[in-house]
Formats: sequence, C-alpha cells, structure tokens
Amino acid sequence: MNELVKGSIDLIRQLNYGLVYASLEEHQELSRTDLSRLTGLSPASITKITRELLDNELVVPCGESSVGRGRRQTLLRINERRYQFLSMRLGRGYVDMALFDLAGRSLSRHRHQFSQEERTTLLDSLIEAIRRFLPERGVRLACVALCLPGQVERHSGMVRHFPYYDLRDWPLGPTLETTFGVPVLVSGDVRTWIQAEREWGAAKDCSDAVLVFVHNDIGVGMVVNGQLIESEHALLGDLSHLQLEPYGQRCYCGGFGCACTLVTNQALEAQYRDLRERMGLSELPEQVTIRELCELALEGNPLCQQILHQAAGRLAKVLANLICLLNPGKLLLGGELTRADSLLFPMLHQSLASQLPGEYLVRLQIESTRFYEDPTKPTSVQVHKALRDGSLLMTLLRPGADTSFE
Repeated sequence: MNELVKGSIDLIRQLNYGLVYASLEEHQELSRTDLSRLTGLSPASITKITRELLDNELVVPCGESSVGRGRRQTLLRINERRYQFLSMRLGRGYVDMALFDLAGRSLSRHRHQFSQEERTTLLDSLIEAIRRFLPERGVRLACVALCLPGQVERHSGMVRHFPYYDLRDWPLGPTLETTFGVPVLVSGDVRTWIQAEREWGAAKDCSDAVLVFVHNDIGVGMVVNGQLIESEHALLGDLSHLQLEPYGQRCYCGGFGCACTLVTNQALEAQYRDLRERMGLSELPEQVTIRELCELALEGNPLCQQILHQAAGRLAKVLANLICLLNPGKLLLGGELTRADSLLFPMLHQSLASQLPGEYLVRLQIESTRFYEDPTKPTSVQVHKALRDGSLLMTLLRPGADTSFE
C-alpha cells in the first residue's frame, strides 16, 4: 500500500512539473500567477516547481509584467540553451543524426553511411558514429532519441526485429543508455512520424488520421479521436504479413503472398529486375533503387508505370481494410514510393473507389508525409513529449544529472 501511495505521489509530481513546462513552452513567457491560472495548480506548488526549475537553469527570468495595478511580477521562460538532445533515424545502411536545442532548433546534422564491414557490427559502429558526431566540448546532452523501421518495445528500447539487417532482440536502447549515461528513447519510425504529423504536420487539425509507411515492411500509425493508438507490444501497427495473394511468393515468416513480398521497396525493385529480363528491355538499367524506379515512372517509362499501377492496386487492398475499420479523415503515406505521388495517388483513389462504399471516401484526403526529407525532426517529437509529461524533467532534475562535454 505504501509503495502504491509513493508511486502515485511521484507520478503526480512528474505530471505537475510537465504541466508547468508545457505551459511555458506554449506561451513562451509567463508569470507565476499566469502559471497558476493556466495549470490550476496552487500558488505554493507553482513557487516550489519554478524554484527548482530556476535552480537547475531549466527556466530563467526574462523581464517583468506590467499588467494591472498590483506588484510587478517576474516573467519566466524556458532556457532553451541549457540542454541539447541528439535525434537520429537509423535507416537502410545509414544513420541521420541531428543535435537540437530544447526549442527544437537544429544546431548541427550529419548522415553517416555504414560500410559493409560496419554493418556486421552495427551497434558498435553506431556508437562510434555518434561519438564522432558529438562536439567534444560545450554540449550538455539531455537525452538521445532514435527511430528505425522495425518492431520496438516502447519502454525497454529493445528492438524485437529490424528487417533490413535481420536483427532480432537487439538491445539498442539499453546499450546506448549505458554508453552515454543519458535517457534513450527508441521507437518504431511510424509511431514517431504519426506523432510528428499530429503535432506539427499534415494531421495537426485532424482528429482521425492514419499514416502508412512503406519501406522493407509496411507499418501503420493511428490517431483516433485525437489520441495516438499505442501498446507495449512491438507488433502493433505491423501490416507486413497481411496476406494479399494466397498462392504468392513464400515470405520469411513462413506464409505466402504477404504484403511485404509484394509492395515493399525490395519487392518492387525485384519486380523491376524480373520484368525487365522477361520483356528483354536491355536499354533499361539492370537494376534500380525505388527512388530511380519512381523517377523513371514520372518520366513516362511504361514498365515502371506498370509496376506502380500494380503496387497501387495491392496497397489499396491493405488501405481499404484500415479505412473500413477507422474511417479516417486523412490517410498519410510515407516512404520512397511517394516520390511518384502525382501518379500513385490517383491510382490509389481509383482502386479504393472500386473496393469501398462511397461514404468512406467523401472526407478522406490522401497526402504524403511532410517530414520525409528531414527524418530527424519526427524523432525529436519523443523528446518534446517526454518534457511535457515530466518524465524527462524528473531525470534532468536529479542530482548529478548534468551530462556535459565541456
């Protein structure tokens, strides 16, 4: 019983600190009286919280208010330069890294391409790439945030499956946390991207939205009635093994005709090679990346347009199930395939119209995700969320929590 009470008190404290931080983040400059009014916390609680934030330099005074006849009040704002955080996306053979301040401004960024040798010891190579990227001096690292196209356990940071590297039960989060001595937030990229779209992007004003990401697997993030649908289980939102063709190609999962054997980047690249050889189109390149395939389709290449048309029909089967289940206002697509969105989206609309009753499509908007060219920005949404719910603040306020490179 005592443990339950202590846990409740600690959680309330965390949420109250996060509420104060979120109010300052939203309004930029506030007095203690403003904070009490906006948060509903007592003046005594606000005084205690702001004193601790001031003592730890997470908040600084920035002037005085002159509203009304009463005593002038000190205005407070977040000290955006107090800490920095590292935001990363681990992709196919590379990692994008960016250093941000607490206001979300990018201070520096870099893409590291892993050599074939580095890929065999990926975790060690990633740690070394991070060390080379971080400045030797002048950085107070608050945390590390990382997303990847795979199945991740939200709280433990364990990667249950990373398809491109075929890694299973990979201790990514725990290892980085031990190495750098700061909190590490690891997530599947679809979960972070739908949060970022809801926070800053195409789904900002939409309470029901679905994001489908097509890479080497097919992931989905869902916002229903303004709430992110999430679970502790790493498999939530994985549509890779939805069967599209019962007598299709054998999948690594043991099934046949799974979506990942037909619609993913690797599948479409393989279809290109097979069709080029069978049709004897020697004037075309022997193999292309998915980006090059999309570019050729946009230039009018019939083979690549045929592959896109077939992919749209198969992808529409996946999307039709989601639309029937959730009836979203926005359907966001991410991945290299959307480089040909001017061709792909009309194909999708046509195919969906043949599979769904018209009322499902009346309000549906299909758009590309807005953050594809800046993959570290969506990852940073994890940090802003952890500051606003107070969980990261509690870590930064602990004695000896200042991890500096000075």
